[in-house]
Amino acid sequence: MSAQLEPFEDSASARAALVPFLISQFQGEGSCNEAQWLKRMAYWWDENPFASAHPCRGWVLRDAGQIVGYLGVIPTFYEDTVGKPIPALIATTWAIAKEHRNAALAMGLMLQRQSSSALLVDTTPSPEVQTLLHRWDWTSRTQIRRSLIIRSISLAGLAGLINSNGLTLPNGREITTDLCRVHSIDSTRPQKFLQKHVTPDYLRWFAASPMREHHFIGIVNAQDSLSSYLMLSPKFVKGLSSWTVVDWFTTQETNRELLVMVDHLIRKSPAIHGKWWPFISLAAFLPEDPWAGVSYAYQREEAVNHFYSLPPEFKGQNIRNVMAEGDWGL
Repeated sequence: MSAQLEPFEDSASARAALVPFLISQFQGEGSCNEAQWLKRMAYWWDENPFASAHPCRGWVLRDAGQIVGYLGVIPTFYEDTVGKPIPALIATTWAIAKEHRNAALAMGLMLQRQSSSALLVDTTPSPEVQTLLHRWDWTSRTQIRRSLIIRSISLAGLAGLINSNGLTLPNGREITTDLCRVHSIDSTRPQKFLQKHVTPDYLRWFAASPMREHHFIGIVNAQDSLSSYLMLSPKFVKGLSSWTVVDWFTTQETNRELLVMVDHLIRKSPAIHGKWWPFISLAAFLPEDPWAGVSYAYQREEAVNHFYSLPPEFKGQNIRNVMAEGDWGL
C-alpha cells in the first residue's frame, strides 16, 4: 500500500507524534530536541497573533500509520498598498524520508493549491524545492546587496558613515527600543508594494522568537503610534560581529526615519545589556534601496532564496522584501 498524504490535524497528540520524525530528519544546523520542537509549534500556532489568518497547518505523509513526511505552514498576514490585510501562509519544515521522496511533488502541490486564496511565501534553501517553485512560476528574489557600516564613534568621521544633513525627526517623534511603547501603527502607507502586515502584537511576537535573538528600534509619536522600525539580530557576517537588520518597515514616503535609526545605532547598542559589536549589516533587494544616503565600509552581492506565489487578484504586483520573510527566524 502506498503512503497516504493527508492534512495535519493539529492537536497536542498530533504534535507529539510528529516530533520524533522531525528530530530524525533535522540533524546538525537547525536541529531541535523534543522540547524545542514543541515550543516552536506553540509559537507558530498558539502564540501567533495571526494564527486565524488561515486554518491550514500543513500536511503529513503516512506509511502504515507511521509519519514519513511533513510540510508545515505558518499563518500570517501581508497587506495591500493601503494596509488591508491579505491572508498568507509561510512554508516551513518540509521533510520526507528518503524512501518516499517520490511523494515530494504531491506534497508541494498541496501547498501550491493554497495560492488561490492566500499569498504564499517560501525561503527554502533546497535546490530541489526551488526548481519546483520556478516551474510553478513563483516570483523569486535571489540577489541582495550586503553592506557593512563601522559603528566605532572614533572612526565615524573617517568612514563617512552617513550624510547627516537633515537627519532629524519631526517635532513630537522620538526613537524607542521599548516595544511596550508601541500602541498602534501609523495608518499612512507609501502605496507602492505588498508587504508584511504589522501590528503591535505581531512585533512583540516576532521579537520573542525562540529561534533567533531579535532587537527592536522604532520611531513613535506622542500618542505612541509607530511610523518606522528596524528589527536587528546579532550575527557573524563573513566572520565579522555585526548587528544585522533583518526586518524594516516605514509608513513614510522617504527613507529619512530609517536613516535616523541607523545613525542612532552607530553610537548605541539595540541590546539592553550592551553587545557593542563593531558593524551594522544592511541588506538591499535592488533596485529598491532603503539605505540610500549611507556610506559603507564594505559591500558585496549575496544570493538569497525568497519565493512568493500571489493570489490571482494580486498577480504582477511588487512585494517590499526584507530578509526576515518566510520562516526565517521563526
